[in-house]
Amino acid sequence: MKYFIKLSFLVLVAVAFTSCEQTKVLNRHIKAESGERILTGEFEQKTLNEKYYSTWYRPEYNDYEVEEGKLKDIKKEIKKYKIEVFVGTWCSDSQRELPRLYKILNAMKFPTEARMKVYGVNRNKKSFYGEEIGKDISHVPTIIFYLKGKEVGRIVESPVSGYLEEDIAMIIKGTPLTPNYAED
Repeated sequence: MKYFIKLSFLVLVAVAFTSCEQTKVLNRHIKAESGERILTGEFEQKTLNEKYYSTWYRPEYNDYEVEEGKLKDIKKEIKKYKIEVFVGTWCSDSQRELPRLYKILNAMKFPTEARMKVYGVNRNKKSFYGEEIGKDISHVPTIIFYLKGKEVGRIVESPVSGYLEEDIAMIIKGTPLTPNYAED
């Protein structure tokens, strides 16, 4: 009987904890004071093809020509990395660099759905669930590369070399450039 009571109690506790667990909402749109729609929190690439974002996303993605020569040495190595990207869908730099980043990573067959998280932030650089906390997000876009859970490089606002492909390659090769707005 004691066994049955203990088992029942454990099951009850387990059910209570799982029912209290909140599911994370993806692709959250908010309407800014200006009336524009922005994404805040984690979102998926497919959301960028929706009406509020496709006007800037599609042309930049479709028209961008990937500098394949700058990527040839890192195509296998990059798959070991995880990437976090913080963007403002309201920001012209994010509107330029995010489609280019997706196009570059797709050209390298990088598994973006499994190894990359993209978070929208508001004009105060805050995401919905606070994913930016402790990550020094002062400008967007901020693209952070991790290897074995440790940050190994980042690209802030725009590539230092002038080419997103070149900055990515330097991070993967272990010689990242000092990102824009880095504190000395």
